[in-house]
Amino acid sequence: MKRIRDIFGYLLGGVLFVALMPAIMWLASGQPAFWEAFDYKAVIALLLMVIGLVLSVWTIVYMKQRGKGNPMDAFGHEVAPRTQHLMTDGPYHINRNPMLTGTLIYLAGFAL
Repeated sequence: MKRIRDIFGYLLGGVLFVALMPAIMWLASGQPAFWEAFDYKAVIALLLMVIGLVLSVWTIVYMKQRGKGNPMDAFGHEVAPRTQHLMTDGPYHINRNPMLTGTLIYLAGFAL
């Protein structure tokens, strides 16, 4: 049951972060289809999105391996176990909250 809950947490986070939020932003902007707007801005946007995703995924993997948990909550309910150890190296050596920084970089790329 715990394994199913962990998988559900990762899927929920992926759907919200990678699909739902950017789709809402794109629809609200009234922009054309992505392939119609492909130019130098699209290349920079894709680069930012990839960097943001890599930083966020690196943080999640690091938290699971070193912190023995994850930060996933769904509407105030713990979906995945909380971290057990304070982390100060890896992505946390760069920034105190690298997952949110990765999210910001990803969404900035998507907004571009």
